[in-house]
Amino acid sequence: MQKSKMPKSWSNVKCVILCGGKGTRLLPLSLKKQKGMIFVNGKPVLRHVIDYWRQFTDDFIFVVKYKKADIYKFAKALPINAEFVEPKELEGIANGIEQAKGLVGDKFIVVLGDCVCRGSFKIPPYMEQGVCIWETDNKEDIKRSYSVKIEKDLVSRVKEKPKRLVNNLCGMGFYFFDRKVFEYIEKTKPSLLRNEVEITDVIQSMIDAGEKISPIFFKGDYLNITYTEDLKRAEEILI
Repeated sequence: MQKSKMPKSWSNVKCVILCGGKGTRLLPLSLKKQKGMIFVNGKPVLRHVIDYWRQFTDDFIFVVKYKKADIYKFAKALPINAEFVEPKELEGIANGIEQAKGLVGDKFIVVLGDCVCRGSFKIPPYMEQGVCIWETDNKEDIKRSYSVKIEKDLVSRVKEKPKRLVNNLCGMGFYFFDRKVFEYIEKTKPSLLRNEVEITDVIQSMIDAGEKISPIFFKGDYLNITYTEDLKRAEEILI
C-alpha cells in the first residue's frame, strides 16, 4: 500500500476514533459485540482501522459507549497510546468529536470506526483543515454519506445524504480539524433529519464563516460498513 504524505504541521497529531455506536443495522452480529469488534479477514474491523491510520500517528483517542469494555481491553493490548472518553448519551458524530475536546491538541484527525479503506490520500501541504473525498461512480455510496462541492481548490458545500447529486465526489468518514471546530459544534443547531448536530452542518457553517476547508482526495477503495451485506465487500477491500 502506498503511504500518504502528511504535512509537517500535521505530523504526530492525535487520531480520534468514534466507536461507541450500537450498530443496529448490523444485527444480529452486533447483538453480542461492538460492531468494531466484528471480524473481517481474521481481524476486528477496528484493528483494520487502527492499522491504516498508524501511518500518521500512534496516539489514539477512542470515543466509546456500547460494549465499551471490549474496546478498552482490545485497544490497551495494542502497541499504541490509547485514551478513552465516554459521552453520557450517543448524539451523533459532532457530539462524539466534542467529547475529545480536553484530550486533543491544536490539530487532530477524526475517523469513524466503521469506515475502512485501502489506498492513499493526497493531503495539501499547507492545509488548515480538511475533509476526505473519494471519487466514485456508485451513486448509492454518495447518497449514504455526504456530497461535496469544490470551488477554487476549497470545499464550498457539503450535503448530508443528498437526494440529488451534482458530481461524483463522496465525502468520507475522515476529517482533519483544528480546535476551531469546537466553537462551531457548540453553535450549530440540531438538524430536523435526526435531531442531532450533523457534522456536515458544522462543516458548512465553518465554510460560510470563511474557514478554509481543503479537499483531501483519496485514491483507492473505501467503505462505510453499515449493513451485514457490507461485510463481504469489506473482505475484498481489507486484504
